[in-house]
Amino acid sequence: MGPMDRSLTVHEQHELRVLELVEERDRITQRGVAMELEIAVGMANALIKRLVHKGYIKVKDAPSRRYVYYITPDGFMEKGRLVSKYIANSFKFFGEARRDYEAIAYQISTDQITKVCCVGTGEVLEIAQMVFAAHNIEVECVLDFLAHEGQRHFQSFADIPKAMVSRIGCLVITETRRPHEVYEIILSTETGKEILVPAFMKISKSNIQPGRV
Repeated sequence: MGPMDRSLTVHEQHELRVLELVEERDRITQRGVAMELEIAVGMANALIKRLVHKGYIKVKDAPSRRYVYYITPDGFMEKGRLVSKYIANSFKFFGEARRDYEAIAYQISTDQITKVCCVGTGEVLEIAQMVFAAHNIEVECVLDFLAHEGQRHFQSFADIPKAMVSRIGCLVITETRRPHEVYEIILSTETGKEILVPAFMKISKSNIQPGRV
C-alpha cells in the first residue's frame, strides 16, 4: 500500500486486501492470501477465520477439499469503509508530501541546481518528479537501494556513471517504505552531495544510530 500505511492499521490493511482478493478472484486459497500479503499461512488462516466470524466473507465447500470464499453484503460495506478511510488519508498525505517537495524544489532552485538524484521509489517519487518538472529541475537518475523495482534503477551510488554523478547537484529522499533505512545507507556512502529530506518523513540526524553512519 505504500506511504499511507499510517492511515490504516496493519489489521485493516490486511482485511481490506483479503476482501479485495475474495471479490476479484473466483478461487483464492489460504496459501494464495499468504503469498499476496507476504504473511505466514497460519496468519492468513487466522485472518480469513476472523473475517468469516465477522460475517464479511462466507466459505463454501468445493470439490477436492478446497474452499471457495465469497464476499457478503456486510463485507462490501466494510471494504467500502476501509477504502474511504484510506482515500481520505491518502489525499491528506499527498497534499503534505507535495508541499514538502515544493519546499525542497524552492531550496534547490535557490541553490541554482538543475539536476538531482532521487533516492527511493513509489508514489512519493512520482509526486517529487511532478513537482520538480514544474520547477525545471530534472531527475537525472533514481537510486533504488532496496531493489523495489528490480533492475530498473541504480542499486548503489557506485553504479552511477561518473559523468552523471558530476551533473547531480544533490540527492533527494523519495523512499516510501523504509525511508530511515535508505537515509542511513546514503549517509554512510561517500557521495559528496547534500542530502535533502522532506519534513513528513520525520528524519533527523539524531535519529540515526551511532556507528551506523
